[in-house]
Amino acid sequence: MRMAKPYPGEWILRSMLWIPGQIDKMLAKGPETAADCVVLDLEDAVPAAEKATARGKIRQVLEAGLYKRKTVFVRINPIDTGLTLRDLDGVACGHLHGFVYPMTYTADDIKKFDAQLSLIENHLNLPKGHFSIVAVIETPLAVLNAYSIATASDRIVALIFGCEDYLADQVARHCENDVSLHTPRMMMTLAARAANVVPVDAAYIRVHDLDGLRAFATRARNLGMGGMAALTPAQIAVANEVYSPSAEEIVTAQAIVDAADVAEREGRGVVVVDNKFVSPPTLKASRSTIARLKATLAMEAFGRGEG
Repeated sequence: MRMAKPYPGEWILRSMLWIPGQIDKMLAKGPETAADCVVLDLEDAVPAAEKATARGKIRQVLEAGLYKRKTVFVRINPIDTGLTLRDLDGVACGHLHGFVYPMTYTADDIKKFDAQLSLIENHLNLPKGHFSIVAVIETPLAVLNAYSIATASDRIVALIFGCEDYLADQVARHCENDVSLHTPRMMMTLAARAANVVPVDAAYIRVHDLDGLRAFATRARNLGMGGMAALTPAQIAVANEVYSPSAEEIVTAQAIVDAADVAEREGRGVVVVDNKFVSPPTLKASRSTIARLKATLAMEAFGRGEG
C-alpha cells in the first residue's frame, strides 16, 4: 500500500526542488519556497568528504519539523557506492515521505530497495509502505525497462528522467528543440502513465535562462510529463505554471464536466458544449483536469497549514 499523502487526491509534483544536504542556508530556505516537493540531496550535490555531515543536517531539519508542511524526499547514493545503507540509516524517519533512488537499471533494483525499506520501517515502528520511492531513469537500459521499474513496487509514485547521465551513456548531446531527448522522454512518460505514476522531467541546467526553461518544460508537458526537477527557487514559478492547467483549460473542463453530470442525471447519452459534441476521451481528460486542480489546491492548502 502506498504511503498516504499529506493531502487528498493524486500526487502533485510540478516542481521538485533539489537542495544539497550539507548547505544550511538552502536547507532552511526549502520550506519557504513554492515547490510542490523538496528533494534533499545526498548524491551528486554533496562532496564525498561531506556526506556524513549532510546526513546529520538532513536528519536535524526533518526531526525539527522544518519540512512538516512540505512533501519531502531524500536522494540517496547509488548502491554501487557502498553508501546507500549509511544514507538510509542516517536520515530515515517518520518525517520523511520517501526516497529518490538514483541509477535505477531494472525492476530488481527497486524490489531489493523495497525490501530494505520494509526492514527500516519495521525497525522504526513505522507502518509498512510508509516510505515512497521516486525512481530515476537516467540510462538507456533504464529507459527500456521503465515500465517494469514503475510497476516493481507499490511504493513507486513517480519516475524522473535524468537527461545528463542518459546523454552521456547514449553518446548523444543536447540539440535544438531537445530532439535528442524526445524518444526517452516519450518512452518514460508512456511507462509512467501506463503504471499510473507521475512522470517527472529532468532539470533545465541553464538556471538563469527562464525563457529557455519555459520552452524546455512546455515540450515535455506536451508529451505528458507531470512536472520537472528544479535546481534553483527561481525555476519553480515557471515549472508550476507550465505544469498547471491554464485558466481557460479549467473553465472549459468544468463546463464539460458539469454538462456531462446534467446529461447523466437526465438520462441523456449525448453531451454537447458550445455546440460541440463531447467525446468520451474529452470528458475523461476534463475530469482529469479538474481532479488535478483539486489535488493541487489541497496540496497548497496543506502547505499553508490548512490541512
